[in-house]
Amino acid sequence: MTPTGHTKVLLTALLCWLAACGGVDNSVTRRISKAVTLGPEWRVFELKPPLEVLRVGQKIRIELEGVGDWVRPHGALILRDGSQVEVEVELKDQEGVRHRLVATTLGASIGFGPEKAEEGAGFAQQRKFTELRVRSTKSIAAKSIDWYCWTGK
Repeated sequence: MTPTGHTKVLLTALLCWLAACGGVDNSVTRRISKAVTLGPEWRVFELKPPLEVLRVGQKIRIELEGVGDWVRPHGALILRDGSQVEVEVELKDQEGVRHRLVATTLGASIGFGPEKAEEGAGFAQQRKFTELRVRSTKSIAAKSIDWYCWTGK
């Protein structure tokens, strides 16, 4: 069955609305870095303007090559060759306090969020983050690093 002209217009309008409003989960994404190699030394990203706590939940998403699984909860990432890599992620807020993030989701990107939510599913609304630090126990390529905020369905 092929869609009629009216159905096509409605589908196009729905897709445009979803794209404009952040999709089904009402998300907002901000790119922090394109391709970068992580290793034992901290990679420091100054965040100007600061990252803001938008929506109910927040996490840093890192698209890492070769990750097949992870040790739960909050453990090492398991690469497709069977080896493991530990990835450390920290955010520094406007008060200079460092917040350690832990792996919370695995998909096309690995999501790193607070181990215990302060408010909703993430950080307190008044927080702004001025610095992101990331390192890993061995060299691993990251295709991108993003700040992802969502409300949910």
